Amino acid sequence: MSEHPSDRPAEPEDPFQMFAGGVEGDPELMLTCVVEEYSRLGYDAERLVALFNDPGFLATHGLRKLFGPEETRERVLAVLARCGVLRVTVHALPPETPFSCHGS
Repeated sequence: MSEHPSDRPAEPEDPFQMFAGGVEGDPELMLTCVVEEYSRLGYDAERLVALFNDPGFLATHGLRKLFGPEETRERVLAVLARCGVLRVTVHALPPETPFSCHGS
């Protein structure tokens, strides 16, 4: 069994590049989990579909190749219809506005 990279010293010729590879699992579940995770980061359908279309993202692009572009889009929309997209709005007071805190 080979030594884990984190257990050996860095070598000058090591390119420090990440390499991706496939793993066994349920691609339908993976697609659902990816869409749910990114929807919680605020990604809407358009941004999610773009993520699946980008060959630089091997996992999502691999799922798109597996399911096809239309089926992938339909699955993204179905997950978003069920779980929605997290939206956050922040309202900040102008610096000159005194901040009143309960209990002070």
